[in-house]
Amino acid sequence: MSAKWLRSAWYLGASLVLAAVFSGCASTGSSAGYGPPPIEEGKGRLMLETGGINGVNFYVIDNETGDEVYSDSPRAAASSPIGYESSYGSFPQYVDLPPGSYLVVVNTDVEDSVEKEVEIYMGQEAYVTIPIARFQLIFFEGSDRRQVPFLIYDYNLRTVLGRGMTSTEVRYFIVPTGEYKVRIENLSGSGSDEIRPVQVNMGQTQNIIIGPPPAPGQPGEGNADESEQ
Repeated sequence: MSAKWLRSAWYLGASLVLAAVFSGCASTGSSAGYGPPPIEEGKGRLMLETGGINGVNFYVIDNETGDEVYSDSPRAAASSPIGYESSYGSFPQYVDLPPGSYLVVVNTDVEDSVEKEVEIYMGQEAYVTIPIARFQLIFFEGSDRRQVPFLIYDYNLRTVLGRGMTSTEVRYFIVPTGEYKVRIENLSGSGSDEIRPVQVNMGQTQNIIIGPPPAPGQPGEGNADESEQ
């Protein structure tokens, strides 16, 4: 074999190896999760717009049959001891469905769910805006955060909409956007109640603090709106 032929064969082999490497990198990057995969054949895609809360519990009902065709419950109830939030998905929740008319029901941490009608078309994305927001109630006794039960009322204090428990960690309560009041009864055994207004807007998080203002940098204190008492 001539040296010229060997050099040509070496260059050809090296080119094939590099092409395989780059091809592998490209396919790996595509599967690494830069967004949802392509829409399933013969279906359309329902995308939930939830103001940055990409971990809601929801289900989908077929309007024609009345059957539940999909459900997703990634989030534990905020009133539960394990209702701890540390991160969110990289893109909004979605589901691929056959073309048709559907009812989307998003559960919250109060009795009121949020319902939206949506029409799904083949090969298309349908974005559904869900007007929900979140807050957390932080209770301090002295300089320490404590767990205490509380009630979530309508703004006029006429109806109990939900119940919760404060936490020593970060714990958000998801509710439909609007105005509420939270109430801690018989605070520290004193016989008096603590009541605070809560106004939540989509895309925002409100922290309501009861007790002495915390030192900067304590868990649960970020750039969200705060109401300090």
